[in-house]
Amino acid sequence: MRVKSQIYKGIEYIRISSLPVDQKDRLYKSLNRKLIINILKDELLLNDCVQYQHYVTWYENIYERAADRKPIDVSTEAPALALAFK
Repeated sequence: MRVKSQIYKGIEYIRISSLPVDQKDRLYKSLNRKLIINILKDELLLNDCVQYQHYVTWYENIYERAADRKPIDVSTEAPALALAFK
């Protein structure tokens, strides 16, 4: 489930630390670090922000697609072993 955005001085963003644990872990592993921004809000530095449009793009193209993938069963029966020489 996507999180709601916050807006500060016209910047629509989300804080990575406010994401569910699964999303937070996957986002840190797959997002370009250059997209993480700092926002100075009321003398508090928020250093784990991502613009909401980047979050939505990541969510739809990376996170949801990974969740939709189902593991493929590739197991096969192994042939019976026999001794070559008796």
